[in-house]
Amino acid sequence: MTRDSSAMETPTKGIWNRFLLLIPLLLVLAVTSYAYIRSKAGTLVLSGYYWPDDNASALIATPTTPGVIEVDAVKMHPDGLVTITMHAVGDGVTEVLLESAGFEMEAPSKTLPVEVRDGIVVEGGINFEGWEIIHASLVVLLAALAALFASAFMKLWRVSWYGYTMVASGGGLVFCFFQFIFFLSLLIWGNNPEFYFFLQDIAEMPTWFAAVALLPMLPLAVLVSLSNIALIRHEGRRPINLLGVAASVVWLGAYAIWFMWSASWSAVSIVLSLLASTAIAFGECLLLSIMLCAWLAACHVPKHGMDYLVVLGCGIRKDGTPSPLLAGRVDRAFAFDQARQEQGDPATVFVPSGGQGPDEPCSEAESMGEYLVSRKGVERERIALEDRSTTTRENMAFSREVIERHAGRDANELRVGFSTTNYHVFRGYVCAHQAGMRVEGIGSKTKYYFWPNAFLREFVGLLVAQWQSLLQTYLIIAAIYLIASYIVRSV
Repeated sequence: MTRDSSAMETPTKGIWNRFLLLIPLLLVLAVTSYAYIRSKAGTLVLSGYYWPDDNASALIATPTTPGVIEVDAVKMHPDGLVTITMHAVGDGVTEVLLESAGFEMEAPSKTLPVEVRDGIVVEGGINFEGWEIIHASLVVLLAALAALFASAFMKLWRVSWYGYTMVASGGGLVFCFFQFIFFLSLLIWGNNPEFYFFLQDIAEMPTWFAAVALLPMLPLAVLVSLSNIALIRHEGRRPINLLGVAASVVWLGAYAIWFMWSASWSAVSIVLSLLASTAIAFGECLLLSIMLCAWLAACHVPKHGMDYLVVLGCGIRKDGTPSPLLAGRVDRAFAFDQARQEQGDPATVFVPSGGQGPDEPCSEAESMGEYLVSRKGVERERIALEDRSTTTRENMAFSREVIERHAGRDANELRVGFSTTNYHVFRGYVCAHQAGMRVEGIGSKTKYYFWPNAFLREFVGLLVAQWQSLLQTYLIIAAIYLIASYIVRSV
């Protein structure tokens, strides 16, 4: 009776279609930018050259090839800065010879390469007037991207659909919002005189991001390591309990490699440094999003009672009674059901879920079922055991089968919830969705030191489950930065 998860209508279906709105926005920005540049770029104002001769009273700028540009004005400011204004005459390539007036052959001079392409004056192969519309368009585009990611995130939050799609939405929101704030600040308060420096800002964005994120992420890495020490002291030296320490070492190692590469000016080091800083920034956005999503999932409380409430197993004592952690999950499920009954909702059917381990006297499901009957006074008719599962994914898949046999209906036609420890709620959502089941989770309280490992486990799970789409996204972002860096270094 179990159906394939692909048959379930989910809130994630078509959620990225809203990004198609970017197509008309890009067209509008492209047309607007082209029209603005065409209106401005027939004239070029160069301001940024310092004249080495303090005694020069005047400067002369002369095109070496006639019929390409005409110089309108040359001005030397008291601080030595030189401003040259010119306009296009015809397409072609020339140089502007800048020299002191009234000096002999030994007078200082400078040659500036200038080209006119389709009526647009370009200096140095890259600088032209009107480029600021490109900066403004980028700010608008980043604002639109951040808004679209935020709308996707809010939609999933409203319907309690916690999972990797929500993480991707949150990560995209953080990534785009940071860049939006950065480029908006440059647009308002910056002093970029040339298009060259704007491209340089784009190329250096991952470096800025990684550098800014180092301040909050470094103490977070220390706290994660300290929480792992507490976890090992209380729960033993299992490999999974060292995940926080391992992640901190990898993260610090990535920063060390990035610093080492960024210290070199070779072409290979520049590329590697850019790829490393992009990976750091991209990964940190996803990690921050996972932390937010896991916290929201743990804080969520359903507004209605459940037809079935799955209780996820996690180990029992040698005498067959639930461990304190497991008892907390059962207590949370029972308390939620009692509270909803007081609000007029019908009583739920509990589905204790968990198989029998090699060192356990009975299944976790049986232990929880007996606890509900003997300690909480729940009627046995309101308990449907699932006693085969060994993982959270199996908990959800096998519980769905039990629910559908018990109810005689598809699980998605019923209100189904699950109870687990608060740090584990997000994982429960992910596994339930993989089992093709719509659920709402509730979490019982536990010790603080479980949280960091839970965040990191979900981060690793995201990388494994979505590695293809994440790699494609990373490569696209890195390619944009690499292209900007290449242009900057080739002119």
